[in-house]
Amino acid sequence: MRRAFLLLLLTLPLGAAAPPDRILHTETLSGTFMGWERGDYLWARIAVPGRGTISAMPGPTPIGQFLEANRGRRVTVEIRTVLTTLPEAGETDIRRIVRARNNLGTADVWWRRLNIVQRRAAQRRYEGAID
Repeated sequence: MRRAFLLLLLTLPLGAAAPPDRILHTETLSGTFMGWERGDYLWARIAVPGRGTISAMPGPTPIGQFLEANRGRRVTVEIRTVLTTLPEAGETDIRRIVRARNNLGTADVWWRRLNIVQRRAAQRRYEGAID
């Protein structure tokens, strides 16, 4: 009996993991990438005709680097509004850019075409812009 109880205790999770993000809405928008806004998190600012300036968190690399390389230019982004859990805010909804492209192609294709020196330069430019 004791062994079964101990085994049960050892197999229980140590902490409750945050639930996965729940997608509330997805939209594709085109506008001019204006730059960055920093608060508790980093937000990309995109001027969308007819909607004003919207803010959304940049998604995984290379989205931030791609946006910075296209500052002042027209981009198209896919934005997901998700219900997520933030350590300091609890459950909240945020906008996250999950894809980005311009008239030449996607952020991923752009990144793959860069050589290592160009990638490092793009990363330095991005980091310099968000600091």
